Amino acid sequence: MTFPSYKNPLVKNSLYSLTFVGVLLIASNLRAPITALGPVIHEISASFSLSNSASGLLNALPLLIFGLASPFAPALTRKVGLEKALLTALILITLGCIVRSLMGLSGLWLGTFIIGLGIAIANVLVIPLIKRDFPSHTARCIGLYAATMAMIAAFSSGIAAPLSEISTAGWRLSTGIWVITSVPGLLVWLRVCSRISHEPESFAKPQVQSNRSVWKSSIAWQVSIFMALQTMVFYTLIDWYPSMAGEHGVSATIAGYHLFLYQAVAVIANLTTAAFITRMKDQRLLGLLCSLFITAGITGILIMPELAAIWLLFAGAGAGMSMVT
Repeated sequence: MTFPSYKNPLVKNSLYSLTFVGVLLIASNLRAPITALGPVIHEISASFSLSNSASGLLNALPLLIFGLASPFAPALTRKVGLEKALLTALILITLGCIVRSLMGLSGLWLGTFIIGLGIAIANVLVIPLIKRDFPSHTARCIGLYAATMAMIAAFSSGIAAPLSEISTAGWRLSTGIWVITSVPGLLVWLRVCSRISHEPESFAKPQVQSNRSVWKSSIAWQVSIFMALQTMVFYTLIDWYPSMAGEHGVSATIAGYHLFLYQAVAVIANLTTAAFITRMKDQRLLGLLCSLFITAGITGILIMPELAAIWLLFAGAGAGMSMVT
């Protein structure tokens, strides 16, 4: 890979290699803590006697936090820098996983809120960091980042219900176990931040500046709306599919396996898309194609729910493509 110029090539290579490992570890934490919730939401509701409305709000809370907190992530970056802002996001995700699993009903809500806040910050900041540090291989790095995120999320959905069944901890194990990915991420980003703070001034990373306001860019608005809508559809499926499947006699474990397939297909789709997207001068056709896949999948689930597993493959292909479009 091509890196920004450093006088010492050993510093350059080791720091940027560590940073990319950190990016992949962040990716492993951006969906799994949320995708683990859907397959065990009925168990959580039973534990605290939550109403259907409360369960729905619990599922929707991370999405609400994404929308409310994301605009403030750039302000945090300007104050502390990209690396420390991402470290803050991982601290929040780790803390949220612990609080949600161990502190009862209030911890369930507070922990979910904190997790959503941490993910909202990281969601906004990872792509700019990749574009800044790996400009010659941006599409490839984003593809690996998206694939890691989807792969771990798929694993999370698939094992959530079985984990809750094999332990007396139940859903607390399914939702709290994801500290096993956030803690290594914390250690790596602590190291990255430490090395950044000890770099000589001449090693400082280049900053990309622009005088044009993003608020006045029609392309920025279009991309933002596209990403917001595909994200909303993804989390809606993840959170509510187990409940919809349950109404048609599908067990929580089988629903979790269906969600695993949905996200596994997304991994294949985003890696495939990332491989040829750099050769395309215009990505609008690709955006249309992935939207059609998602629409077909959602429509099929609503009209023919008995074939939901097949329709999820269509939706998963569209979701994977949209991550790198």
